[in-house]
Amino acid sequence: MKNIKNYVIITLCAIILLLCSVIYKNTGEQTLPAVFPLPEEVKSIKEKVPLFLFVFFSKTNCTDCLEVMETLNRLPPYFPVFGIVPDHELEDEKELRGITGAAFPLLPGSRFRKFIPWYAPTIVAVSPKGERIFELPGVPGEKEYLLQFLDALYGKVLPVFLEEASEKK
Repeated sequence: MKNIKNYVIITLCAIILLLCSVIYKNTGEQTLPAVFPLPEEVKSIKEKVPLFLFVFFSKTNCTDCLEVMETLNRLPPYFPVFGIVPDHELEDEKELRGITGAAFPLLPGSRFRKFIPWYAPTIVAVSPKGERIFELPGVPGEKEYLLQFLDALYGKVLPVFLEEASEKK
């Protein structure tokens, strides 16, 4: 009877260790791949643009947080914006666009499953090489400062991008 009890305890410990390792492996920054997967829609323009913006959002996000969509819709062409939304919301894209106000291309979230941030909406800036530059959570009032922030960032990113482009030639 004592042997059976020991086997049960050892088996339970092994199961707990296995579950802990699976949970640890599937959470946290350490499991994110280093390179953000650039979609096919981006590959044709990536030689001309130094920064891509990907917005992870859903029609269930708070309306104050989605105010930033208005600013993202009006960004100049050197800030291409792509929306990442849950797959089931893409089934009725017209309703999704009506609720959120998004006027940029939308992509299914399943293609970016490993990169979905903890908070939505979130803007993720990505270089043409797929490196994540920053993640900016969407908050009420963000539309007031987002354009200024992006202009300042672009002023710093553009010279580096042009230098790298001239080195390639």
